Amino acid sequence: MSFIEELLKTKSLMRVMKDKVVKGDSDVDIVEYALATRTLENKLKILKALNIHVESEDSNKIILNVNGSNKALQIDLEKLRDAITILDNHVEEKQASPEDVKPLVDNIPLDGITEEEYLKLAVEKIGAVQKTPQKTLTKECFIKIFKYTGDFAKLKSKDAKAKAQETRCKEFGGDPKKYLEALKGTIAEEEKAYERSSMEMFDKLCITPEFFERS
Repeated sequence: MSFIEELLKTKSLMRVMKDKVVKGDSDVDIVEYALATRTLENKLKILKALNIHVESEDSNKIILNVNGSNKALQIDLEKLRDAITILDNHVEEKQASPEDVKPLVDNIPLDGITEEEYLKLAVEKIGAVQKTPQKTLTKECFIKIFKYTGDFAKLKSKDAKAKAQETRCKEFGGDPKKYLEALKGTIAEEEKAYERSSMEMFDKLCITPEFFERS
C-alpha cells in the first residue's frame, strides 16, 4: 500500500472517531473506540515507516530504512524500469458489474426492527448450514453467522448501551472508581448480550457453540 493510501485511510479513521465524539453519539462503544485508537496508532507508525527515505549518491537506486530494525531496503530503478513494458495496442478493460462488488453478507438495518424479526431475517439470509468434508462450517457460512450474530448482539444491547453511556457521562470527570465501575458494567452487559445472541442464533440454526468454535 502506498504512502498516500495509508494517509487517506488514517485521515478517514480520524474523521469518523472525531464525528462520533463531537455529536455525543450514544452508540459509542468504548471497546471499539479503544481498538480504533490502537489501529490509528498502528497506521501512524506505518506512515512514519513509509516516509523514511535515505539519500543515495546513485540516482538509479532508492534506499529505505526498515523502521524498528537495523536493516534497509534498496530498490534498483533500472531493473524496475526493465520490468515495465509499454504495449502498442489497447487492451480491453472489463467493466465492473454489480455482481463484482456485491458484498458476501447482506446488511440487515437495525433501526425499526424487533429482535424476533431480525433473527428470522438472519436465519433466512444464512440459509442451510454449509459444512466442509472436515465437518466444520464453510468459510462463507461462518462469516455470515459471525456477522449476523454480532449485529444481533448490538440490537439486543442497544438500549443498555445508551443507558450505560448516560451513566458514564454522569461519572466522567468525577469519581474515577465509579466511572471505572460503570465501564466494567457496560463491558459485562455486552458480553452477556453476545452470549445470549449466540445461543439464540445457534438454536435457530441447530448447531452447537462447540461446532462453531471448532470452525
